[in-house]
Amino acid sequence: MSQTQIKPLVVVFGATGETGQRIVEGLLRSKAFRIAIVARDLSKPAVSWFAEQGVAIHKADLLSVTQERLEEILAGAETAIAALLPNCIEAQKKIADAGKAVGIKRFVPNDFGPSCPKGVMILQDRKLAIHEYIEYIGLGHTYIEIGWWMQLTVIFPAHMNSVTADMVRNFIGTGDVPFAVTDEFHIGDYVARIIQDERTLNKKVFVWEDEVTQNQVWDLAVKKYGEGILKTKKVHSDEDFFRTLHAAKAGGPSQMMLRYVYEYWDSLYQRGDNTLAKAKANGAIDFRALYPDIKPRTFAEFVEGLGDTPYVPPQLERTIE
Repeated sequence: MSQTQIKPLVVVFGATGETGQRIVEGLLRSKAFRIAIVARDLSKPAVSWFAEQGVAIHKADLLSVTQERLEEILAGAETAIAALLPNCIEAQKKIADAGKAVGIKRFVPNDFGPSCPKGVMILQDRKLAIHEYIEYIGLGHTYIEIGWWMQLTVIFPAHMNSVTADMVRNFIGTGDVPFAVTDEFHIGDYVARIIQDERTLNKKVFVWEDEVTQNQVWDLAVKKYGEGILKTKKVHSDEDFFRTLHAAKAGGPSQMMLRYVYEYWDSLYQRGDNTLAKAKANGAIDFRALYPDIKPRTFAEFVEGLGDTPYVPPQLERTIE
């Protein structure tokens, strides 16, 4: 194979996590890249399966890895993608430094969450600080924000219990605030499309498939399961909601997970940050305007096509041909 025929190399950090797996699957389906992943635990099923598909495997713990090792991993790569847990967000500075040193073209840091301005969510502020660092060192980048996962939005009856199914029954605010949603299992295909596009270099892209309100989500649940499902709705008064939010903010590290949850709910369901209009106002490009050939399902179509099993983060789906 001549040099001009060699596919570009993409290195994915956090590839064994939920979002990371979906991204690697999409990259594989595109058949446009050579792919490498970086994982701390090589015993996970996803790692062996990716290896069977020809993905290169690198073992490294981002919390302790050396700069030299990261440069070795990124040598020859065109793009690095990070899909990491909150405790690894700061480690992206090391990825950025290594990428700059070896000359990668594009770094896609760990956004993959709803659009939200600075000063609303502590987790989002940490992500935005990484943006500032990437731009400070002059590294090519693409920021990818997404509509809230459809899988984390749909309502299931009470007897179909899981942590996720229980969480989404919380009803915040008036219920008429729109928020964008995206099918998690499409994100890998969308990422593959975005990182091949020169128009997205040094830009922020907002990926969304539909916009809904909490009231519309519950209306769809009633249509599918009957009015009895309304008995499972957990309505929060504004007074109780903001009391808990402020207490979580003041609670320090022991309350951090609760703070994450309530700040997400505040941004999504009270403030209405996660809409196409607000994402564009914050500098994002509309994904669907970039790729008008993509015709995603509406949320109503997504709900109609679901079985009667609540969403639980799955193991790697072996659906790649």
